[in-house]
Amino acid sequence: MSIKKPVIAILVTLDTKEAEGYFLKERISAYGGIPLLVDLSMRKYTPKLGKPDASNEEVARTAGYSIEEVNNMDRAKAQEAMAKGAIKVLKDRLSRGELQGVIGLGGTTGLSLNAMIMNELPLYIPKYIVTTAPEEGSKLVSGSDITLFWSITDIAGGERVNVIEAEVLNRVAAAIVAASNPLSYSIERRPIIFATQFGNTTPHIIVAKDYLSKQGYDVVAFHTLGKTGGYTMERLLEAGMAVGVLDVTTHELVDEVAGGVLSASFGDKLRLATAGLLGIPQVVLPGAVDMINFWGPETVSEKFRERCVYEHSRGVVTLIRATGDELYMVGKLMAERLNKSKGPVLIIFPLRGFSIIDNDPNAKPRPGAYCQRMVRKDGGYVFESTNKPWFDRQADLQLLRALLEYLDLSKPNIDLLVVDYNINDPEIATFAAKVIDEMIKGKWRKGYYPYLTEVIDPDRIVKDPKTLFKGV
Repeated sequence: MSIKKPVIAILVTLDTKEAEGYFLKERISAYGGIPLLVDLSMRKYTPKLGKPDASNEEVARTAGYSIEEVNNMDRAKAQEAMAKGAIKVLKDRLSRGELQGVIGLGGTTGLSLNAMIMNELPLYIPKYIVTTAPEEGSKLVSGSDITLFWSITDIAGGERVNVIEAEVLNRVAAAIVAASNPLSYSIERRPIIFATQFGNTTPHIIVAKDYLSKQGYDVVAFHTLGKTGGYTMERLLEAGMAVGVLDVTTHELVDEVAGGVLSASFGDKLRLATAGLLGIPQVVLPGAVDMINFWGPETVSEKFRERCVYEHSRGVVTLIRATGDELYMVGKLMAERLNKSKGPVLIIFPLRGFSIIDNDPNAKPRPGAYCQRMVRKDGGYVFESTNKPWFDRQADLQLLRALLEYLDLSKPNIDLLVVDYNINDPEIATFAAKVIDEMIKGKWRKGYYPYLTEVIDPDRIVKDPKTLFKGV
């Protein structure tokens, strides 16, 4: 059953944006919401248009300060104090079921302050920020479900909104009331398996998802783009949403060690760490670790520009081939993090490549790619073809070498399987899906895979991976 009158918190520094705050309050009421005006002003002042529902004195006091103390702080400290107080005010409302949406207004300071607050609120609650700086704001809200709206003009304050402000705020008020008061729906609740996906590992995920869906799971895939991908997955694992992880696409680790743009480790939230520490079963593959990611060619670091490159999507994503040394570091990092796992872990190492392009160029049905050369021309870059394959088995093997050196295979909960397949071959996807299913059901035992040869050619299972390094 839907909520008839959703409570919408309005976060605004009323000392500079009073007219907009009260206009938004009036429009939210007009659309059937209950506005809760929260004043985030960082100084003591005299209101002109009314009294907020939560004054800045109350917000500061909730954080453990007086407004006079906040007024005397430097700007960054004052922001932190008011954010701390506002978070407590809003979370108290949430705990009582008295908050269904949050909207904030501001320029760069208001944007920063609102993002600090909203990033601490749970997922799914509508969170909107109206700002003059949406492009800059994207960095602050990445990895959250905060929605940015461009104000078009400056949010200038005073005692009257202008016609453009009125148009924007009116529409945003309508949007947040509707989003905070959704119609009820029903969907079958299934145990959730988190998976990681990239365009270069999508064939694997499609096969695995089909199998696991038939076993009664809901497979939720994360596009591994750093903060909005693997980082978000790690946060949701902490929230207890998943019963298992099919971590096919771990390429964010190569960006972490080599300096690409899609690292997913921030602060104390480390990629490939949470599931293990919580004892959540996981099947892990080195998906797309062959590629260091950059955006358009102009973003590629100078040291990478003479490397084997690949234009994944024109002007948007440029890939750099990872070297053996970089992959060795990835393997070491992977081992160190997985060694701390409390639950079952299987690492599947595919000898014929880690991605669609990391495959023999003559392979069927998905041939691998050839390296390209990035050449400066007419003030930009062009990508020229070469006859060098992207697939580099000797480089890829360095990741396996690190796993064999650092992975604690004496532990009964950690296993490693090396197979002579590409990561996207359906046999590997089906096997990985079967394993995570067995782990979740509590049937998994290290080294015991009675269904292994049902899907994988026994001659393509490497019984002693150390033999791969003889003479190398």
